[in-house]
Amino acid sequence: MVERIVVGAVFKKAIRELFLYVPCHRKPERCYHIKGKPMPICSRCLSILLGYLFIPFLFFVDIPFWVGILLQFPMVLDGYTQLKGWRMSNNFLRTMTGLISGFGLSVGIVEVVRLLISF
Repeated sequence: MVERIVVGAVFKKAIRELFLYVPCHRKPERCYHIKGKPMPICSRCLSILLGYLFIPFLFFVDIPFWVGILLQFPMVLDGYTQLKGWRMSNNFLRTMTGLISGFGLSVGIVEVVRLLISF
């Protein structure tokens, strides 16, 4: 029982330290909360990382590189309009634009890998 608690604590610490390598502002008001504590990464960055989970599936479909670039615009638009103070974003919108961006980045990664493999 004690070993299980120790392993759980070590795993939890390792995950937290892994998130600290992600360049993120970590503002608590923009993070999801678990048991009242903010996650160590904001909702948008978390969603971008979740978008990378599409990479294995994208090797089975052919999506042009430019689509990946186009999918960055919703996040850029959301971030820019919030930065300028024209409106206030929320975590749901940050999550959705982050997922779209992560998917788009995944498309770009897969296309670059295909290009490198073709040489």
